[in-house]
Amino acid sequence: MPMGLFNLPAPLFNIVDAGMAGVLPAAARLAVWAAIGAIGTMLLYKMLSPQARIGEAKRRAKAARQRLNAFDGDFADAGPLIRDQFASAFRHVGLVVPGTMLAVLPLLCLLLWAETHYGQALPEPGQAPAITITPAEGFTGEWRAADEAPHVRVTRNGETIADIAMVAPVGVVTKQPWWHWLAANPLGYLPDDAAVEQIRIQLPERHYLSFGPDWMRGWLAIFIPVMFIVSLAIYRWAKIE
Repeated sequence: MPMGLFNLPAPLFNIVDAGMAGVLPAAARLAVWAAIGAIGTMLLYKMLSPQARIGEAKRRAKAARQRLNAFDGDFADAGPLIRDQFASAFRHVGLVVPGTMLAVLPLLCLLLWAETHYGQALPEPGQAPAITITPAEGFTGEWRAADEAPHVRVTRNGETIADIAMVAPVGVVTKQPWWHWLAANPLGYLPDDAAVEQIRIQLPERHYLSFGPDWMRGWLAIFIPVMFIVSLAIYRWAKIE
């Protein structure tokens, strides 16, 4: 199975998730993963960012705004105050961004894994998903799952153009993009000289909530709110700047 840089922690996530599966349903495991992602990201940001300097930059930016708001002279005379406000704001941003960029990298790994693990499912036995091929003219897509692991086979005039083993519930296969070393497709890629550009498999979406429209019942409907609430709690509890 191809793996990119952000896919490297996936085997560890699989082991932990399998351990939790014995005691927690999928929705509860999603909430746990969201909490882990939030706590890890916030604490990692605190460790990687210059908190004292950020706090001082925030105070200076606030003071610059207050001086500008209190200024009652001509606009032409407010230039130094405006420059001071912008300089303070950009200094604050410059201190925050590097730590933020580094802290979110593990979260990106978790999100990529969760999308594959919790986003879609393989069809039930006896069911076949719709397959769309680009370009469509002359090509036929077939779902094969009789006495073997599921495969998607693309043919043209009886000749096999592509045969994709469905080792993971991923709904699209393309030619290899330049960023594959960051996040690889578990199904692999089409050869660069393949006659087709894309194969899309309409896999069923996994639902974790019993209410609301379909688009609100997927894994993000649990993951995002829990992550936001836990992040806010950690931000206040840990006094993160």
